[in-house]
Amino acid sequence: MQIATYVIYELLIRIKELNPDVGDFVSCRKTEHGVYVQTTAGHVTIPDSLYHKQFEEPTEISTAELLSLL
Repeated sequence: MQIATYVIYELLIRIKELNPDVGDFVSCRKTEHGVYVQTTAGHVTIPDSLYHKQFEEPTEISTAELLSLL
């Protein structure tokens, strides 16, 4: 699976609204658990289901789902 990095950037923007300390995008790679995203402050693992939801229907992602990534 290729990763559309703009989807990762969009998710990071949304997460940063909830927690500015998440950091900025550095790199990402696909893992068996989703997409591992390295940021300037650490890392975030985005489950495949949430990645696809952001790609297909981002308005369906709840604040609770975003907070669960932190």
